[in-house]
Amino acid sequence: MYLCNKNFNIRSTYGIQRIMLISALLGIIVYIVSFEVFSAIFGKKFSDDNFLLFVASLLCLYPVHKLLHMLPFIQDTKSLIIQKTSKSKYFPLFNTRVNHPVHKLHFAIALMCPVVIITIITIAGAVMYTQFAHYFLFIFAVNIGLSFIDFVYLKYIMNTPQCSFVEERKYGLEVLSKHDLPLNFHHSDIR
Repeated sequence: MYLCNKNFNIRSTYGIQRIMLISALLGIIVYIVSFEVFSAIFGKKFSDDNFLLFVASLLCLYPVHKLLHMLPFIQDTKSLIIQKTSKSKYFPLFNTRVNHPVHKLHFAIALMCPVVIITIITIAGAVMYTQFAHYFLFIFAVNIGLSFIDFVYLKYIMNTPQCSFVEERKYGLEVLSKHDLPLNFHHSDIR
């Protein structure tokens, strides 16, 4: 049996406009800094070839980001829930979650999968194909902006007891603790 210790509603805590603004600012800052660092190390010989491939990659980033969140739950696909959280037809937002409590370490790994995997791929791509580094760094920066909510959730769950479980809801999290029922427990004991 799980008991709720805390709940965290990110929309009521931060507000959707504030989340989007901070995400956008984070992405812009990461792009500027990463581009300047990369340019200082590798030079500024960039090509605008393959622009349509870059745009297609950018459009695929959000669905890939969401799919990578589900990677640690690949053995538990029957428990996965995908919910549309926005009314937009052109840029729908989705929430992916499992329908049961998950140990906080497993949840933290799921939160960090898109950040780690996409960062490794984009930075490696920028180093290997320096003429297209600006494309790779832009995708890297947008992914970091998309990950702002993941960072907030990670900070929140890391401040919970070690044996905690997390259950994700449509707009937030519940931190749970697991309790065993006594062996001599009967439903008639509840009054």
